[in-house]
Amino acid sequence: MALSVRDLTLRYGRRLVVANVSFELGAGQALGVLGSNGAGKTTLLRALIGCLSPAVGEILIDGLPPRDALRRTGVAYFAGEATLPGFVRASRWGALGTGELVTADRRPLRALSRGTRQLVGLRTALGRHPLAVVVLDEPWEGLDADASRWLTSTLETKRDRGAAVVVSSHRVEDVAGICDAYLILLPHRATLVYAHEITSAGAVTPGQLSDVLGWLRDAPPRQVLALRRP
Repeated sequence: MALSVRDLTLRYGRRLVVANVSFELGAGQALGVLGSNGAGKTTLLRALIGCLSPAVGEILIDGLPPRDALRRTGVAYFAGEATLPGFVRASRWGALGTGELVTADRRPLRALSRGTRQLVGLRTALGRHPLAVVVLDEPWEGLDADASRWLTSTLETKRDRGAAVVVSSHRVEDVAGICDAYLILLPHRATLVYAHEITSAGAVTPGQLSDVLGWLRDAPPRQVLALRRP
């Protein structure tokens, strides 16, 4: 498996952020992580790339702990402002991908508009190849319609070329239809739902995914069963 997460529990200080999360993601598969702001999406994704250590559980990338895997495996991670050094020139930062020119703008990244910074960061991170694992935290934030379409298309291409993709959002319309499974984070619980469990005909629509999210929010915890691939 490209990415394996087993019985993962994460804490921020004494606060429980994510509890008992398990999933496996193979090459060419995509996972959408859904939840409101503060649900633990960023904490989970930071743990996946080794920036945070689990309180309980295990994370493996190609069979290795994240920090070891980063030295041997093509992993792309981007989380907006937190992963962009504002003092670096945009043109220089963009060249860190494949070495190709992402932007000719020589201004520092902090001088660019939010949407432009986001796009430069995404193009740089996704420009690296080959990529075995892609981890993106709220990547559609700040993008205009054209840039959003580019991002969705690029993620589909990376997935179809064999990358395991993990992408988070608080909007169902961002991730509906491009993922094989959805990890839905709610207070003190996480539920993994596979696309084929939502619909057996075509891609998952935003409306269908929204219905699942609404049911999970309203259902008593005892009624929410762990969903697994048969």
